[in-house]
Parts: sequence; structure tokens; C-alpha cells
Amino acid sequence: MRVAVVGGGIAGLTAGYRLQRSGAAPVIFEKGAGDRTSSQRVEGFIIDKGAYTIPEGHSAFLSLVRELGLSGELRETPGTASTFVNGKEHRIKIGSPVDLMRYKLLGLGNKKDLIRLYLHARALGRHLNLHRPTPKTRELERETARDFLLRDYNEDILEKIAYPIFAELFLGVPEDNSKAAFLATLPNLVRFRIFTLAHGMGMVTGKLRERLEVKDRTPVLGVRRSGAARFRIETGGEHAGSRDFDRVVFAVPPPLLPDLVEGLPEPLGRSLKEVRYNPSMVVALGLERPFEDHSLINTFLRYQVPTMATLIQDRHKGEGRIPAGKGLATAVLTTDASARLMNRPDGEAVEAVLRDMDSVWPGFSGRVILSRVYRWPFGGVQLPPGTLARQPRMREHLDGLDPNWAFAGDGLYRASMEVSVRTGFRAAERVLANP
Repeated sequence: MRVAVVGGGIAGLTAGYRLQRSGAAPVIFEKGAGDRTSSQRVEGFIIDKGAYTIPEGHSAFLSLVRELGLSGELRETPGTASTFVNGKEHRIKIGSPVDLMRYKLLGLGNKKDLIRLYLHARALGRHLNLHRPTPKTRELERETARDFLLRDYNEDILEKIAYPIFAELFLGVPEDNSKAAFLATLPNLVRFRIFTLAHGMGMVTGKLRERLEVKDRTPVLGVRRSGAARFRIETGGEHAGSRDFDRVVFAVPPPLLPDLVEGLPEPLGRSLKEVRYNPSMVVALGLERPFEDHSLINTFLRYQVPTMATLIQDRHKGEGRIPAGKGLATAVLTTDASARLMNRPDGEAVEAVLRDMDSVWPGFSGRVILSRVYRWPFGGVQLPPGTLARQPRMREHLDGLDPNWAFAGDGLYRASMEVSVRTGFRAAERVLANP
């Protein structure tokens, strides 16, 4: 069985891996040359281009790591996070109730509010399973996280708690996501060990690519039927041409599907285009000497630091990533900055990040010896009000299409490597099950 996999990100590679292990012959077509779960070696530095940690709850992803023989590469990080306000660092151990009570970023009243929010989220239980929304879930998603917090709590909870959570986990902001999305995230932060791979997150995709036939820089231009049970794939780029396949797995963002797949019903096409992503940019900075001993994850108030949403201290990810005597810091840009700089020269993005860095750490820009910029137009799936009501209908409609097709990727649910791996496996199983 020849299977075309459209999209060479972690979802497409996972689908290809499962297909190959089951005796099929998958060919993966990738528009670029990698995805957010990839790494680059530059002058002795190992840079994660997008995804940079593995939460312990990502059980399918961690199982894949072990299956690929990468268990020895897993490293547990310190799990520390800091928020900077007026240049002052407020550090906390993620998931530590003791640290929360000592956390000087929040006053006693706000700490009580945060505990109240957490208990409220825990009490909602299954209604905060965003993959299987109930009527109560849909009721909770009728307003944005911002509107909910400003109405029932205050701006400190919005800016110092909700904004960093959405910037870090959703690559978004509270204005673009629902109350349900915020509440669903809170219980997961209480017990939250964080892992990474010592020699780069790209070790997973690299191992998968070694085993699979991947056509990089080969965009799929269209998919149509070619005979009763075959499909014609039209490609451009380095491997331009037409090829016939028995099955197809689509592992690209849903908004791209209506322009790729011939004959999709118009209502489904509209639903797919409504899946909302925020763009994301990453600027990695190699430093002439080690950076100060700050947390793994560092966040900032958006009205004080306009370009950086998160700064990662890469030295916390394990040995061997940074040349001796050097430093590495990776900045994830805010949603607004990513949109503004997405099509601008690399130098503009680097300069904007360095302005922010110098405002927090004066003279920081003088330490930089190299920079790399990575752009992800489909960075993070957003869950604005109404999304959780639409998603099940969209998935049901996709499942009701040709059984020789399958769909994978985080856009079917919410952005995470775990969703990508699980949907990749599920897509492979669907096309294998159809004789």
C-alpha cells in the first residue's frame, strides 16, 4: 500500500512511522525542511527552532521518544519560571504550592484568587476536557479569558498569570482564547515536571526522518481522485510532478486543506478555514559568555516588554548544547510582534528583541555573537469563544469523508506535540483499517 503523507511535521512523520511499521510504503511531502519540533546546529550551539520542552503529561510523545531509542537523551529541567516586572525578577517553581505562597509578584488577595480559580477548575472536572466538550464546556467558552478575569477578578490576575500562560502554552493572548481554555490549563500546572532532550528537540524528528522517505521542499499543490481507489498528488518544488497513491494522510493546518483537496464540501471548507492560528517567531541568540542564572522560562509584562513573550535559558536543557564558556538564550516573540515582523528582514526581528533585552538587562546586546530567526506562520492554535462547539462537528465531518483519507495535526484540537503524535497515529490506523 502506497500512502502519501502531506506535511512533514511531527504529526506527518508520526503517521509515516506507524504506517511503515505496519508494512505500508509512505512518502512524506514537506513544503519546507522541518517543523517547530526541530533543531539546528550552529557553530557548536544546538538551537531548538520552536518547541523546546516536553511536559510530563505528554505520554504519547514520551513513549515515542523511548520507542526511538532516545530515553538516554531525556533530561528533567529544573521547571523554574520567572516573571520580570520593572526589571525585577520574580521566580517560582512550577507546580510548587510553597513557592506560590512565597511568590512576591502577587499580593495575598491575588494568591487567594488564584487558589479559588484552581479549585473552581478542579471542580469542573470532565467539563474541562477540551477534546470532548460537554454542554457545560460550551457554556464556559462563551466569553474570552480576558472578559472573564476582568469581570470576576482583576487586572493583576489577567496580566501576571493569564497572559504568561497563554503566551507560553498557546502562543497567544487571553483576548484570543476562551474562559474554558484558561480554566482547563490551571489544574495541569500543579504537578508539572518538564523534560527536554539533551541534544535538541529535533532528535525525535531526525530519527523519524532517517527511517522514512521524505521529500523536502516539495509542496503538494493538489490532491484529486485518479481511478476508483487511487489518488493523484501534484507536487512542485524540488520533486515536482504527479504521483498516484492508494491512500492519503493530510497533516497540514486545516485552513490549507480547502485549497489542496479537490471536492471538499463547501460548508466543511468554511469550517476548516475558521481554525485560527497565531503566527510565531523565534530569535535565538548565541552569547560570548554564559547568561546570568535565571529560570528556564522567563516571561514579561506585555505593556513593559513589547517584543518578547518568553525567553528560554537553554543552559537548563542539558549538557552539550552550548560551547564551553558561551551562552544561549532563545526568545519567543509576542503574537503582535510575530505578525508585525513575519515578513520583515531577520535583522529587524533581532534588533527588536535586543531592545527588549537591553531594557531588562542593560548592555545585553553587546554579548551577542550570533543570531538565528525562525518563522512559523501557523504557530499556535487559538481557542476563541465558539471553537469548542465547532471542533467536534468539523472532526465528524472529516471522519465521514472518503475512508482512504485521514487527517492529523494539532489544528484538529489544540496546539501541542502530544496532539500531533496522537492524531498522527490515529490517522495511520484509519487508512490501514480500510482494506
